[in-house]
Amino acid sequence: MQRSRLAEAYARLTRRGKDVLAWVAEGKANAEIGQILATRTRTVAKHLEHIFTKLGVESRTAAARIAFEVMRTRGSPSRRPPKQAKRKRNR
Repeated sequence: MQRSRLAEAYARLTRRGKDVLAWVAEGKANAEIGQILATRTRTVAKHLEHIFTKLGVESRTAAARIAFEVMRTRGSPSRRPPKQAKRKRNR
C-alpha cells in the first residue's frame, strides 16, 4: 500500500479505533487494551474487526505495521490516556 493510501486508510479510523490500534502496535493483548480503555475485551475485538476492514488487512501484525508507518511519517498516532474517574473531594 502506498504511503498516501496508508494515511487515507488511517484517517478513516475513529478516534477510539486509533487508540486501540496504537495499543496493538505497542504489543498489548485485547484484555490489556480493554483494561486500559475501561471497556470489555469483546468491544476491543469488535473495534479491531472494524479497523481491519477499514485498513484492508487481515491481522494484528498488518494493522500494527500501518500504525508504525503512520507514526514514522506523522509522528505518534492519536492515543490519549484513559479518562480517570473524578473523585469527590472530602472537605
